[in-house]
Amino acid sequence: MQYRKLRDADLDAATAFLANHAATSMILRGNLRTAGIERRRHPLSGSYFGEVAKDGAISAIIGQFGNGNVFVQSGDHATIPTDLTQAFAADPLGPVAGVFGDADQAADMLDQLGLSDAEFNINASDILYQLRLSDLIVPVNARADDFQMVDANQVDRSTLLRWLRAYEIEALGAQDTPGLDSKIASRLVHALDARNLWALIVDGKPVSLSGFNAQLPDMVQVGPVWTPPEHRSNGYARILVAKTLLAIRSRGVADAILSTDSEAAARAYEALGFSKIGRYRLALFKSPVKLAQMLEAQP
Repeated sequence: MQYRKLRDADLDAATAFLANHAATSMILRGNLRTAGIERRRHPLSGSYFGEVAKDGAISAIIGQFGNGNVFVQSGDHATIPTDLTQAFAADPLGPVAGVFGDADQAADMLDQLGLSDAEFNINASDILYQLRLSDLIVPVNARADDFQMVDANQVDRSTLLRWLRAYEIEALGAQDTPGLDSKIASRLVHALDARNLWALIVDGKPVSLSGFNAQLPDMVQVGPVWTPPEHRSNGYARILVAKTLLAIRSRGVADAILSTDSEAAARAYEALGFSKIGRYRLALFKSPVKLAQMLEAQP
């Protein structure tokens, strides 16, 4: 086996490997499809490291993107191959802001990097859900004229920024600092350009937000989903998520996944037909970590 940085010539093998582990690889799959491997100036580009067999087949991947987040997929391995971790740690794209993936695999990545005891904004093992869109349970009032789904670019920009900021703080444990504003603004620009964010309008006012943070011809990953506190307990998020899934189903997408650690959200998703299939870890550090410094400090 080789443990090395992947190149454009590895794209087909990487895509095939990740497709076999689709539900826990959506960001990796989506970014690869959009930006490829060596398209460095694309906003979704990253650095990919793989366990590569002599015939070119890939059996594990670590990817890091410009925001510092690391995504792992070790496939049939119970843990991340240590040689692969070492290859990544020797040549990271930049400081590590967070680690994501199958809950056990991501925890193993943190442990191998010596980051299990780091300070986190969030280190959650969310329940991972999947839904075959042909089995979507549509709320009885989802198609009523009282509930209108609109592209998020039709909503006042300040409202979207305020909602996404609140979502980052509540759902992802982000620190309420001025730096968060620029992060949210950049994310919103990307979402609006990609046209993968929608709002629910009731009585002429936006009441809920939902989107896809990864989208492929066969599967979408739902998120973020946000309803401001004053509009909760009305079923708005469930209606909006159903509407987005109906729309994407009409385009031939077969499956949707999402993860949550909220009991209330879980009940809403289960009411739509989502079923538990595993756990997915979201680990975000309070401050990005430089691996060279961290690894040098290990005994």
